[in-house]
Amino acid sequence: MSQRKRPDVIVGGGAKKILYTLNTVRRIGVLSSAKALTSHNACKACGLGMGGQRGGMTNESGEFPSVCNKSVQAQSTDIQPPIPDAVFQHSLAEFRQLSARELEQLGRLNTPLFKARDSQHFTTVDWQWALDRAVQRFSSAAPQNSFFYSSGRSSNEAGFVLHLLARLYGTNNVNNCSFYCHQATNVGLHNSIGTGTATIELEDLNHCDLIFVIGANPASNHPRFIHKLQACRERGGDVIVINSAREPGLVRFALPKSARSLISGGSAIASDYLQPNIGSDIAVFTAIGKALLASQQIDSAFIAEFTSGFSEYQQQLEDSSWQALCAVRGSRSRRLSAWRSAMPRRTKRYSPGAWASPITCTALRTWRRSPTSACCAA
Repeated sequence: MSQRKRPDVIVGGGAKKILYTLNTVRRIGVLSSAKALTSHNACKACGLGMGGQRGGMTNESGEFPSVCNKSVQAQSTDIQPPIPDAVFQHSLAEFRQLSARELEQLGRLNTPLFKARDSQHFTTVDWQWALDRAVQRFSSAAPQNSFFYSSGRSSNEAGFVLHLLARLYGTNNVNNCSFYCHQATNVGLHNSIGTGTATIELEDLNHCDLIFVIGANPASNHPRFIHKLQACRERGGDVIVINSAREPGLVRFALPKSARSLISGGSAIASDYLQPNIGSDIAVFTAIGKALLASQQIDSAFIAEFTSGFSEYQQQLEDSSWQALCAVRGSRSRRLSAWRSAMPRRTKRYSPGAWASPITCTALRTWRRSPTSACCAA
């Protein structure tokens, strides 16, 4: 009888992250890389310390080395050689054939570009032509019909100047990509907990013993967060991941700056990984709230002092049946039933929740945030 071969376990992070950084340093040059990595600056990817005013890859908590692939990627795009003018002889159709990575590695923009209305090519122009053209178009347009849009990676100073320009022109229609993609979250959170943004800081994660990670992939997109998750597991806490996709880096992650983590084949991240069917997130959060309510371990004093409308939410939970909630999730219903019995022992004193924007992007989820926020508050 042949023995079934155990499938390979994919581990996030590790040597491939180190090799990526080394290859990037080789591509853009050692001196340029050293200058960028040791600069007194915030991370362009997450905005937290990666150098900060301490410099030398030391973050705001004094941890060294503090640098991640997202930061290396963001900084490398700024200091790579400029895109050769000959590249713009190619048509838009040819550019569309390139992947995002191939487009990024063409180089950085160091000259204004112009595309006429009916043209299929970008044309390089000098700064004086670009400024004259902008003034002409500003003068011929009504300020109330204008919209200013910037990159979330731009500096605070650049954003401030852009706001001044817009108001000098006569409008306050100003936005950037980071705020734009989180406006649904802003509405949902404000309706449920009274504030449009998070209620905790990164430092607070050092003191919690249960973290919910909902619809996010910090192993790839928020490396500073993955360190906090690993530290929570190290001190005996739980990390509950709710994600339809099984992200390898959320199962195990080899921290590049931890020799023990690298040698051991990665550190365990998720203590429990729930994979709901796509579109069943409201049913999942309703089930979690129902389990918390049944456990009788909710913080009634906190709810009475800081929340409103809880009785309506409680009635909604009581009216929901486990059978109906499990039916929404389909083939994975037994996993949810296991959570029902596990929730009482999982109720911890300090349990923050972190989510990604897709969970609040639809109209239904934007206006029905109470199950999630009640779960996190409890």
